[in-house]
Amino acid sequence: MSSSADNININLHCLIVPCGELHTLSHEQVMQIVTVGRSQAVSDLVAIIQSRLEAPFNSIRLKIRQVYPSEALMQPQDLIFTFFNEQSQEDYFHVVAQPLSVSE
Repeated sequence: MSSSADNININLHCLIVPCGELHTLSHEQVMQIVTVGRSQAVSDLVAIIQSRLEAPFNSIRLKIRQVYPSEALMQPQDLIFTFFNEQSQEDYFHVVAQPLSVSE
């Protein structure tokens, strides 16, 4: 039996913070709209974001935070529908990505 989150995609507006190893990221790469399945893991969202970045940025480990409709750290093993159970508002950033620090 499948849940309502299975096979349903969501468009998330992602802001990549150009700090640390990402400080020279181009303006075009800082703001992205990412389509991901609600039943996918946050690690899949990270992989999609990294796949859109050019070398050397595509190998930088990222930390993802939900910022809309509420704020929470998103762990790689968490499922997207844990944070987004309905279609997202188009006028807001939904997630923020930034490089993991050495201590994380």
